[in-house]
Amino acid sequence: MSTKVTYHQQISFCGKPRCRKCNMGIGHGPYWYAYKTVNGRTTRTYIGKALPPDVQPEQIQTWIAGRPARDDDPSVLRVSMLGRFELERRVGRNWQTVEDARWHHQRQRQLLALLLLSPGRKLGREQIMEALWPGLDPETAAARLDRTVYSLRRILEPSLPRASISHLLRTEHEGLALADQHEIWTDSDAFELLLMQAREEQRTPAEREHLLEEAVALYANDLLPEMADVPWVVTRRDMLRRHWMGALLELADLRLAREAYAAVIEPMDRLLAADDTNEAAVQRLIIALTALGRRAEAMRVYHRLVEALRRTHDIEPLVETRRLYEEVRRGSVNVRGLPPVPLTSLLEVEGRGQEGRDGRSQVQVGRQHQSPLVGRKEELETLRTVMQTCEQQRRVRLGNRRRALLSPFDQPRQPQCVLLAGEAGIGKTRLAEEVGREAQQRGWAIAWSRVYAQESNVPYRPWTEVLRNAQSRGFWQIQEISHRPLLYQPLSILLPELNALPHVEFANPLSPEDEQRRLWEATLDLLTMISERTPLLIVLDDIHWADPSSCELLAYLVRHLQQRAMMIIATYRDTELPEDHPLRTLLPHLQREQVALRLEVKPLSEEQIASLVAHLPEPLVHYIQKQAGGNPFFAEELARTLAGVSPETVQQLLTETRGKGREQELARAMPLPETIAAVLDLRLRRLSPACQRLLSNASILEGAFEFGEVLQLEQLGGSAIDEARLLDLLEEALREGVLVEEGAGTRISYHFWHPLLGLHLYQRLSGARRASLHRRAAQVLERKYAGREAEGAATITQHLVKGGGEAAVITRYAELAGDHAYALSSYGEAEYYYRLAIQYLQEAQGRPLAAWSQEERLHLADLYELLAYSLRVQGKSEEARHFYERLLEVRNYQRQPATPEEALYEAQYQAMIWVEIGWTWYDASDTGAAARCCERSAQILREAHVEKSPAWASIYRQQSYIAWQMGNYQLAIQAANHALDLFRQKLEHPVIRLPLDKPLRGTNINSSLMGDQVDIALTHRLLGSIAITIGNPRDALYHLNISLTIFEQYSCFRDIAATCCNIGHTYLT
Repeated sequence: MSTKVTYHQQISFCGKPRCRKCNMGIGHGPYWYAYKTVNGRTTRTYIGKALPPDVQPEQIQTWIAGRPARDDDPSVLRVSMLGRFELERRVGRNWQTVEDARWHHQRQRQLLALLLLSPGRKLGREQIMEALWPGLDPETAAARLDRTVYSLRRILEPSLPRASISHLLRTEHEGLALADQHEIWTDSDAFELLLMQAREEQRTPAEREHLLEEAVALYANDLLPEMADVPWVVTRRDMLRRHWMGALLELADLRLAREAYAAVIEPMDRLLAADDTNEAAVQRLIIALTALGRRAEAMRVYHRLVEALRRTHDIEPLVETRRLYEEVRRGSVNVRGLPPVPLTSLLEVEGRGQEGRDGRSQVQVGRQHQSPLVGRKEELETLRTVMQTCEQQRRVRLGNRRRALLSPFDQPRQPQCVLLAGEAGIGKTRLAEEVGREAQQRGWAIAWSRVYAQESNVPYRPWTEVLRNAQSRGFWQIQEISHRPLLYQPLSILLPELNALPHVEFANPLSPEDEQRRLWEATLDLLTMISERTPLLIVLDDIHWADPSSCELLAYLVRHLQQRAMMIIATYRDTELPEDHPLRTLLPHLQREQVALRLEVKPLSEEQIASLVAHLPEPLVHYIQKQAGGNPFFAEELARTLAGVSPETVQQLLTETRGKGREQELARAMPLPETIAAVLDLRLRRLSPACQRLLSNASILEGAFEFGEVLQLEQLGGSAIDEARLLDLLEEALREGVLVEEGAGTRISYHFWHPLLGLHLYQRLSGARRASLHRRAAQVLERKYAGREAEGAATITQHLVKGGGEAAVITRYAELAGDHAYALSSYGEAEYYYRLAIQYLQEAQGRPLAAWSQEERLHLADLYELLAYSLRVQGKSEEARHFYERLLEVRNYQRQPATPEEALYEAQYQAMIWVEIGWTWYDASDTGAAARCCERSAQILREAHVEKSPAWASIYRQQSYIAWQMGNYQLAIQAANHALDLFRQKLEHPVIRLPLDKPLRGTNINSSLMGDQVDIALTHRLLGSIAITIGNPRDALYHLNISLTIFEQYSCFRDIAATCCNIGHTYLT
């Protein structure tokens, strides 16, 4: 508990209509008041004209806080003109801000500024009158000048007995002269002096850098922003601004020379905030970021420059800048190998970058080194429309009144507040930053405030930051409101530094409601005062963490924005608003009153995510597309993490993501960036421990899951949870936006709000718990897919592998998953599962091949054949040939056919294997090796006395392909027709009896041996292709149409596509 007591001397206003002192603004007093703070609440107690004797000096708060002056400083006045126009007077060893009411009059300030900016600080009377009163006659202007000079002398030297004897502002002949820098110090002159000293030839680099740092620190903002359109100020302002930019560039060059790359970023960021088309700054920033290993950020800096140059000047970057970007993009050189920045080109850039600009130094809006905004065209257009509406408010004022108090019935209300809703990382703040930059370029004042979770109990925290932000940027000053204490004194609740304002005493104490109303009105009036000078944009970021008082003040201001040049953008996470949060009731009311517009920021498309991370290799882009779930923040953080991935890992990703399940496995093996984990943990912390534990277990199920699956998963682990308790936990997760429910009736499934949330929960599990949960998940899915195991075999296999299941069980399900993928022509997935099946089959046997039974060896051979064909279709000819040869070894190992029928079948089978080996050579463009395989296959059939068989037909068809490639078209046609006749005979008169006592697997070879219409279709397509080659389109269309009909009959989609392409090519020729 804090009980600090401080004492303030203040003026009181009684508020009586006939009180002369109050009407004149003098008030009563001053009186002393005691301020005591208890638990964050401040109370005030009247003391009187004198303080109690026991008051300590540190408890007394003066109106003006002084700051010490150096003993060696001879100046008696200090004038700040770079940014806020302030005057300080030396009092003893302290500097105190001048609070004289006359100092706030426009003419006195302009006269002092005019003399300070004049050469030698001297100017003739006629020149002064022409500059300050150009439209008045000489006599009137002279009289006003005399009065202004008198007032300014009293401001500069209030202790003089007569103003005419002032030595700071002297009359010389027919002009006025102001004391020099030794007596009246100005920051603008000091800035130029430091630059001149830094450029002296005898200076060392270290001395130059120190002087430039001091000069840059003095340049708080552009010269006299309050006199934005005064011609004699604009000229000097532009010159100082150019000198400041040059100083920043020189400072960056000095730091680059000594390889202090991190120190280059801040001055270049500051320069680009003022001029985003300055190529000199961009070149130096690219070099610094590249040297620090932040190549992706360096590339984004260049892309923003390209966009800014096109938008502002419709030009492209300089050749030097483009060359520098290409070197960085290729990443082929280190920083010392980058091309040097050409100074002459930079001067040209500085010149053309200034064309068409208003000369004002702009404050940085948002974060630096962001990638270009992707998508959001509709949202941006809506925000721009609201911005234009606010700008039009300045043109509907009634006469010269301070604000246009129109009746709400005079014209329809247009929303001037936009509420950006969306999940964490979806791009709400990024969108607000983009609008803020556009508004700044259009001359708006920007006041930004962000609310943090730790500040959710601090009253009016975001509005305090808004007002301080506006004050620090010179949009308003305490001196401006000091003469209206009756209106602005309530703001001291938000800004304790305003306690110096005279406190207003009322005859009767105000109720809490009246005090709140006064605070709200004072805030509105201060913001209105700012907006009357320039349109004002207020951005409130993450207001879902704001306290109730701040939300109520937001609603009050939004309802009073009409006819004021103000716009409010508020971002919030609608999924994280508690049920009792005031925004849940306030926001619908504001929308219904048509004073606020809600925009939901939706996830980006996969194409937009790809554009956001286009600098990465394609496999990584595809991986991020799947994992980011349309969230740009997640995409950029994943890209940042993966930017250093080696080419070997990229190739592994490219290979392993072809099969279903492998992509998820790879994602689970990669660490999640800490920034993403923090966002996910923030949402998970709102759940109860039991709910978090349930979701962690459910993450093992990968993707969507059903109620029954989770219930069985829990019960198999020994949990006593029942359906009612499980429903309560699931509803809690749904309520907090962690889960999403899909489906209706009895077919309801759940999935995580974002794919990375399930991944994060999974990675938090210990290794032993993961294995146990995987085994339980496999049991749950076995029950679910009982009788139709092939459908869930792939998922069951993954759980068994990760859970350490039995090798025989893994072999069974991996084979089922491979067969399922093979039947769907998903050969990449089939390859993966057949490899698993072979691996675990050998592990289950646990003994050499010689100890296997004949049936077990044939089982292994079948898997080799299926794997080899899956590889051949994917173009992996060498691997496929290896497994075909391995297949022959396994089938021939210590095998003797038991019957003549079996021997006949085995000869045809092995002949077909050699045909398949021939296809692997043919696909590798080795027709000689393919022809030798055909001869070997034919020899096997002749030795077995097989005369007519689909195996012979397959040989002839392959020989036809070889002859076609060799240019022997006649031989190719003869071989293809011979093959066609044999395939037809097999279908019309089957002569082979299969010797095995169980059905053969539906492999490519077995299908051909049993007779397959698809073989006929393939042969017709071959004849059609040959006919196209020899220029016979009629025969080509005849054969191709026959093959298309058969392919359509048997749903051979890949062959349908290829045949249609051939038919189209035939028509074109």
